[in-house]
Amino acid sequence: METKPDQNQEPEASNSGEETRDAAEETSFADLFEAQSRRPKDRGLQPGDPVRGRVVLISREAVFIDYGAKAEGWAALEEFLDADGQPTVSPGDEVSLKFIEYTPSGVHLGTSFGKSRGSSAAAQEMLRRAYEAQIPVEGTVLKTNKGGLEVNVSGAVGFCPLSQIDLYYCQNPEAYIGTSQKFLVTEFEEEGRRIILSRKAVLQEEKEVRAAKIRETLAEGQVYEGTVTRLMPFGAFVDLGGIEGLLHISEISREQVAEPGDRLKVGQVVPVQVIRLDRGEKGEERISLSMKALEPDPWQTGLPFAEGDTIEGLVRNLTTYGAFVEVAPGVEGLVHISEISHRRITHPQQVLTPGQKLMVKVLGIDREKHRVALSAREVADLLEEGTTAEAPVSTRPAETEPAAAAAVATLAEGEAPAAKPPQYKPPKVGLITRGVVSGVKPYGLFLDLPELGSRTRGLLHQSEFQSASGSSSLKGLKEGETLEVQIIRIDDQGKISLSQKSIREQQEASDLKNYLGQAGGSGKLGTMADLFKNSK
Repeated sequence: METKPDQNQEPEASNSGEETRDAAEETSFADLFEAQSRRPKDRGLQPGDPVRGRVVLISREAVFIDYGAKAEGWAALEEFLDADGQPTVSPGDEVSLKFIEYTPSGVHLGTSFGKSRGSSAAAQEMLRRAYEAQIPVEGTVLKTNKGGLEVNVSGAVGFCPLSQIDLYYCQNPEAYIGTSQKFLVTEFEEEGRRIILSRKAVLQEEKEVRAAKIRETLAEGQVYEGTVTRLMPFGAFVDLGGIEGLLHISEISREQVAEPGDRLKVGQVVPVQVIRLDRGEKGEERISLSMKALEPDPWQTGLPFAEGDTIEGLVRNLTTYGAFVEVAPGVEGLVHISEISHRRITHPQQVLTPGQKLMVKVLGIDREKHRVALSAREVADLLEEGTTAEAPVSTRPAETEPAAAAAVATLAEGEAPAAKPPQYKPPKVGLITRGVVSGVKPYGLFLDLPELGSRTRGLLHQSEFQSASGSSSLKGLKEGETLEVQIIRIDDQGKISLSQKSIREQQEASDLKNYLGQAGGSGKLGTMADLFKNSK
């Protein structure tokens, strides 16, 4: 008797081979479904949609891109050419583009709408779509007018305001006449009779893309080729390729630079090194650059002179202590006031002027501190006021003691021998030194600090200024005046903040301490009668 299976009984499990095959088919189907869901729909793209794909073929006119659809998309080859007309991509490279339109040749990808070859109506339709999708268009500059550029975009005329021509103010808009440029349509009104364009918006987007790539490798010590974009009194701004850094005037060259325009011009390509990365008070990124860091350091490669040599230098700066003379590119030495002339002078400006050539003798070289002591007195028998005596350039050993004694003997009767050049002091908070006013600003004074080095400067803010009479007014102060100041702060960038008030406060505290000590004998105030008696 045949036994029928129970209807409620579960069927027996299939064999292991069938289970494996079914599982594999299920997994394969799931993978295909997931992969298909990731593919963009051929007819689901809208103009301006971002598309990322891989280059599969490059022809004479087009680049074919696999972006995950059933067929490859294409982009004009000119989208990927450098300034020399060479392709910037190869098969296998990933690219990011935008969907432009559907064409009989397939999906058109790119960064902008090309020139329309159809009717004016077709051009208007292209501009409308470009405006809605915010895709750049290509146009030819026809002429300039009072407010900007007139541009022909496939037969339609648009207007690019002067402020929208470039990332910075455009001083010569006529230079664009006849050139082909990319523009973003920012306004499309009155059925295409009012078309406003912006080249600046396109450049800004390209800049942000380049900046993102630069930031991936940006680090202190990296060297880049940058383009000078702006010149300022304090330095130059340099574009590293979408991101700008500041090249301070002190970092342009080891030689002293009076004006950035003496060495640089806008548009010039220069090698620069990133020397500092930080952020400002509002969180903005700040990139400090240097050209000087890429120049040979004479202190490491070897100075072109030795102790005892007589050489020609250039007077760079005058202080009450002496004159700083450039004796090699980036190397300055100090001619102490006592080593300028055989006769006594009260200020170097009595006989020297900045920019003047001067024959000097190398008295000493401190290689550890990068200091050079010089003498003009030992080269010239007598330095007439405002002129320098001619002396041949030569190398000779240092003067012997008898020769030095003979030099002292030329001093006027009763005049003391000249003091030795001072030793430089390292800048540190709390140090009291003398500063020479080199700049007067509404907010304070810039002071040269010659005791700390030839190029050491600090800022005495108006809030920290206090004259001997107690006044805080900067009126009447002139360049060249000498003030006693104290270093109260040195920031991470080495900027020095100075104060006169701190010196006054310390002096007042000392005077009070001395007074109290006298009043009480042991530092106590004593009685009111004692204080009154002492004050009398």
